[in-house]
Amino acid sequence: MNGYSNRLPKEPRLASSAVITRYVNGDVEMLMGLRHPEVPTFPEFWAFPGGGVSPHDRKFSENRIFLAGREEGASIVTLFRELTEETGFALDTGGEWIVVGDSIRKRLCGDNTAWAKAIDEGIFTIDEGLASLVTERTTPPLAPVRYTNRFYHIHFGRADIEPKHPPGRSEFTQFKWWSPEELLSEWQCGRARMAPPQVTFVRDIVEQSIDREGVLSTLSKMSKIPPMGRHKIEFAPGVECLPIPTATLPPATHTNCFIIGRGKKVLIVDPAVQNQEGFEILRRRLVEIHGEGKTVMGVLYTHKHPDHIGDQSMIKVLLDGQILASAETIKEIGYGSEIVDGQVIDLLDGYPWTVIETPGHCPGMVSLVSEMGILSADNVTMVGTILVPSKDGSMTRYLGSLERLKALKPRLLFPSHGPVCASPDRLLGRTINHRKQRHERILKVIQSGVHSLAEITLEAYQDSPNAPVALSRDQALSHINGLIEQRLVVESDGGYHALSQ
Repeated sequence: MNGYSNRLPKEPRLASSAVITRYVNGDVEMLMGLRHPEVPTFPEFWAFPGGGVSPHDRKFSENRIFLAGREEGASIVTLFRELTEETGFALDTGGEWIVVGDSIRKRLCGDNTAWAKAIDEGIFTIDEGLASLVTERTTPPLAPVRYTNRFYHIHFGRADIEPKHPPGRSEFTQFKWWSPEELLSEWQCGRARMAPPQVTFVRDIVEQSIDREGVLSTLSKMSKIPPMGRHKIEFAPGVECLPIPTATLPPATHTNCFIIGRGKKVLIVDPAVQNQEGFEILRRRLVEIHGEGKTVMGVLYTHKHPDHIGDQSMIKVLLDGQILASAETIKEIGYGSEIVDGQVIDLLDGYPWTVIETPGHCPGMVSLVSEMGILSADNVTMVGTILVPSKDGSMTRYLGSLERLKALKPRLLFPSHGPVCASPDRLLGRTINHRKQRHERILKVIQSGVHSLAEITLEAYQDSPNAPVALSRDQALSHINGLIEQRLVVESDGGYHALSQ
């Protein structure tokens, strides 16, 4: 396949999130919102209110004496602005937390400068002393848009106010006050979804809190030396993602190596190391795994493409145990134990994984099915598109694999590139429909009398003018090969012709 290349991930933007707590009957609760199913990142996940730092936020902070020159100035502005826009919460000039009226919320949603104007008019204010930075997390390089997100704690005390949705569509479909223990418990059993940064943050709070007052004291301790830097990326309980830099297809820059298992044994899936940077990332994590008292029971490869099997000479230095792969993948790497459709991989943690064959993108490609979701390899992605190579791929089998995944009704999909998918039925349905429409479009182009591959591609991909010509042409050929399999098209006289039905 053409198009593989090494690229650097995009630099992260600054963002702020509000960790709001309150007292209720002696317990401490924190506010989170359930993200709308149509938002591009982490739909239907619980998250703290917040958002990216805007140019208006930077300008506002530069013009305020108490914020000017402070590294965090713009982040503080974003914190208070997003809190008001998303929940309606604001600090009145008397220092009390209120919910702003509908007319003001409408202004805020329709004018990027309305929040700053409301501050100048004395409608509400900000107090940076109420917000304590408790952690900073940076989006891993598996997403096209990345943030360095600063989480600020604000304690409402016993303030009896509730969040209110803005007019029009909100980023959240509902709000809920959670105890950290309940939220973590719901996540661990699969009933609540959280984005990876929130998972480790909430776990830290729970593990460090020892009594009813523990949540606030833990957050206070965090504010003294906020945890920053690298954190574990957990897509779901027992599903850790370790992005490995690879020469892969754009817009991806990394391949998701997965570490699965909840107990003392883990399985490494697609340790795609190709260079020294990837080697060090995997080596460091393996050292941590052994330090946690866990053992690696083996390595599984989903398919034989180079951005998945990596450089075997480097990988064998780190992982020299059992290799599991399909017959086609074993033929490529030269060794391993064959896995087949329906085979169960038991990690002795009560959560087995079942192998299913999902060819099409690549011969012999497999996916792994569990109660938590499906490791879906290169079947779908949340960023970019999946290519079906004309040389050894099969559009017919690819569509069959997508239909099979959809029929399993997974809770989550864990793709090999990009972030976790929280709406598998929607993503799989959209991908299937897109491919079928393209298939039909190419057939109609051929039926109209266009016969050369170059001209068929030009006509059928008019809706994708910026797509690389070589890749579009290869995808068109994959569809044509599928049409030939269906006996709808025949190759003759140096071109492609529709068969009469």
